[in-house]
Amino acid sequence: MKIKWNWGTKLTIAIILFMSFILALVYLTTKNSIILVEKDYYPQGLKYQQRIEKIKNARKFRDSLKIKIDKRNVKLMISGVKPDSGNVVFYRPDQEKEEDRVFNFDSGKQIKYSYPLKYFRKGIYVLKITWWDEWKGYYLEEKIFINK
Repeated sequence: MKIKWNWGTKLTIAIILFMSFILALVYLTTKNSIILVEKDYYPQGLKYQQRIEKIKNARKFRDSLKIKIDKRNVKLMISGVKPDSGNVVFYRPDQEKEEDRVFNFDSGKQIKYSYPLKYFRKGIYVLKITWWDEWKGYYLEEKIFINK
């Protein structure tokens, strides 16, 4: 059987190929997993203005932030700060929430802490430091790479 290659045959083949391409794309997109950075991203977006205020408050402490990674510890120090309360979050962008590490500050002491490397895996972390001093909030963020 010999196929006649007129415009109708070519159009039918083109439509079949196009539909196959679209179906393949739909199949591949349904197999792709969607991982959100935050599960509750909308309320987090509404609170972002508060974070912007904390970032503005912490600008003067940006240069005093010192992070040192040695063979056993991640050392963090911010000179000139004695917070009422606060926390340090080691956020792992390429993993789920289970990989994040959260450490709280003691009140009234200078921010000078050491965190053992046994709590961390090799990779990039975003260090998120939040503290409050006399009802005023502060927020600093720094990227670090842990290579143990």
